[in-house]
Amino acid sequence: MTEDKKPKAKRPKKPVEPTPKWLRDQALRYLNRFPATSHKMARHLIDKATPQLEHFDLSEEKLKEDVTKVVEDMIKAGFINNTEFAASKARVMARQGRSIAQIGLKLQEMEFSESDQARALDELGEDRHALDRMAAARFVKRRRFGPYKPEETRSERRNKELASLARQGFSFDVATLVIDAKSADVIEAIIYGED
Repeated sequence: MTEDKKPKAKRPKKPVEPTPKWLRDQALRYLNRFPATSHKMARHLIDKATPQLEHFDLSEEKLKEDVTKVVEDMIKAGFINNTEFAASKARVMARQGRSIAQIGLKLQEMEFSESDQARALDELGEDRHALDRMAAARFVKRRRFGPYKPEETRSERRNKELASLARQGFSFDVATLVIDAKSADVIEAIIYGED
């Protein structure tokens, strides 16, 4: 028979001085788990180190200098590559069925530079309308909209499905093209560029 054990109280963490070596270790630990942009990494390191400042009488300016140096070192070493990360993120979102407008907003939200955003969108292809058609077709297939619905319920669901595509950033003409497709084969042809 076991007794109910009370959980042990957590010991408060001992403050650690945010030296450049400590910041570098924190950056590497973070990168082992998550991809990061230079902005995100800098913000993470500052958030981790700021509570330690008062214990070691360090200034915020010195911390920001050290963080900037560590992030620059991570970029030079190839651990952080904003351009490639933006392009990769754009490709993944395009495969998921996101519109070009939605991809652009997400890249902007992730604080990529304007040149990295433009390059990532350019790498998707020159014909943005064709890319949006393919993405909308993927979205329709994934959500089982339009031609994936039984014929008797299609007309009553049409406006809701069009609204859903509009919220995803697709234009009306692209949305109607995929929702009003005659069959799932038409959607497949759009996805694989056979239209």
